[in-house]
Amino acid sequence: MVAHDNSNMPERRATAAFPIGLILLAICAIFAYLAIGGALLLESETETVVYTPPAADAPEPR
Repeated sequence: MVAHDNSNMPERRATAAFPIGLILLAICAIFAYLAIGGALLLESETETVVYTPPAADAPEPR
């Protein structure tokens, strides 16, 4: 009786379940991160002020 060693054989039936699940998990984690960050940003209600330089400090056109 001959014993066949299948330990070095390539996999014949591969599924895409693990990579697709990993991508979906990453998408859900990014969505949750953005949702929580957006909720925290709305709570703080800080205003952003942008100051422009005076006209005298602006560089002259060439």
